[in-house]
Amino acid sequence: MIMKWTADRDLDAFRKYFEDQWLFSLSFWYEGSANLSPPINNGLESLNGKIKQMYTLRNKLSLSSFLQTAERILYDWSLASVNTPFAIQTEFTNDLATRAYQWLQKLDRTKVLHVGAASYVVPSSEPKMGTSLWVQYYQSMSWNSYGEFTDWLNSARLVDFSSLTLPLFCSCKYGLKEYSCVHSLGLIMMWDHRKVPQVLGIRRGKGHPKKVKLALTKD
Repeated sequence: MIMKWTADRDLDAFRKYFEDQWLFSLSFWYEGSANLSPPINNGLESLNGKIKQMYTLRNKLSLSSFLQTAERILYDWSLASVNTPFAIQTEFTNDLATRAYQWLQKLDRTKVLHVGAASYVVPSSEPKMGTSLWVQYYQSMSWNSYGEFTDWLNSARLVDFSSLTLPLFCSCKYGLKEYSCVHSLGLIMMWDHRKVPQVLGIRRGKGHPKKVKLALTKD
């Protein structure tokens, strides 16, 4: 892209600006620079929304009012951290266990690759490349275009079990945000480290089962 802009006189000035601002000064601005980490700022936006909803009521405050509000926020949040401490362990819900088991039933286990001491690669729901090719890109980090990078990123998930205790790491959006997902829990089930949830069959209708047999039938 830079070579293409250099060849065009009208774009050469923009090329110099882009190189100075986005390649030399801010070289890690693009998605994928922090590999296998959340590329979004949902946590920051959620915190900002709570401040507007609970404290400022979406009004622009004067400096004196802002300092008083900031002091009240720090007091409330400090007190809340004592009454409701951070969770030190991730809990797997029954719903997640059921979905993990369903994912495991559809998984082609031959495509689960071991790529490190405690790291595994599993295919995503809509892969555009196989896990073997995915691992090659992961090791070389050589993508020819941004589209090629996104195809790679969405084709498989990297699950890491290097931590002996929860939470577990998975590169899917649920694993990065909630520290538990169908991929990590499904692999644990596959290795028989966690019991498979009871599979529900056809649900029986309401009321007690009928004991009366059909008419005109022999015992």
